Parts: sequence; structure tokens; C-alpha cells
Amino acid sequence: MRMNDSPASRIAANLRTLREARGLSVVALAERSGVGRATLTNIEAGRGNPTIDTLYALADALGAALGDLIGEPARTRVEVVRAGHGTRVEGAVSARLLDRVRGQRLAEFYEVEFATTARHADPHPAGVTESLLVVSGRLRVGPVAEPAELGPGDFIRFPGDVPHLYQAIGGPARGVLVMAHP
Repeated sequence: MRMNDSPASRIAANLRTLREARGLSVVALAERSGVGRATLTNIEAGRGNPTIDTLYALADALGAALGDLIGEPARTRVEVVRAGHGTRVEGAVSARLLDRVRGQRLAEFYEVEFATTARHADPHPAGVTESLLVVSGRLRVGPVAEPAELGPGDFIRFPGDVPHLYQAIGGPARGVLVMAHP
């Protein structure tokens, strides 16, 4: 990230670029995403502090990945993300974008911190899968219809295109999440 490139300005530029590339007005994107027009206008102006839920709603409405909104383009062949650096989004789940891998599919890697407040996530676009490795703490995670309780070292993969949840049990939890997009 360049020194004068704040996360808010990067999100603003990425959101505007994605919205315009899809030929959507602010009003149309607000309707599709369920995000208020004033909120959307503030985010695009770099004045917003959107929650992770707001960013997911916008990404899903745009048919984009969360990283398309919060990430910056790769500039070198070798990238190191030092502890404490990288684009962060916060809410009931706080996430730090670690990497994005393109091939047959797009895969995004996140270091995530989970609060004891449950995050009930709406379905992502068809074909999205989520894989999570729990690093510390205990977590209830997965499709709302069949969540699993996990501890350190446990791994889960589940469809992200169904309603799902994340909730730390008995205190905060951390993990590494991979979101794979078709």
C-alpha cells in the first residue's frame, strides 16, 4: 500500500470501478445490495467505515469477491504480508486479507478473528466454498443447518452459497479462512 493510499480510499476507488464496470448507478447498487444510498455514497467518497457485512452485501450484489473491494492490485512477483499489515475489515468477524490466488478459480486467504457475537452470513454467489483452519480458541461454524464446533487445528470446508454462521465459543477465536470463487 502506498503511504497516501488509505483503506477507505482504496475501497472507495475499487467500489466505484466495479460499479461503473457493471453499468450500475449508485441507486441501482443500493437497491441490489440493500445498502442505503447515503451509506454507499459515503463509502464511494472515501468517508465511510463500512462493516464486513456491508462490504459482503456490496461484493455479492456486484458479483465480486470481498478482496475485489478491499484489496490492492499485486505489484510484484513476491509479496510478503507482515503480521499486523494488510487490509482489515471489522465487525462481528474481523478479517485481514492475506492473499488472492487466481487460476481456474479465485481463492482469497484471510487471517480472521471471531467474536462471541454470532455472525449470520447470507449466501455468497453460487459455487463459493469456504475453508477454515482454526488456530486458537473454539468456534461454531458452517451452514446454519449443520454447524460444527471446532478447536485449534481443526479444519472445515463448507458451501458458502448457503446461509452460514461464525461464532467463537467461550472467548475470541482465530483462524485462516480461504474463500474459493468459481
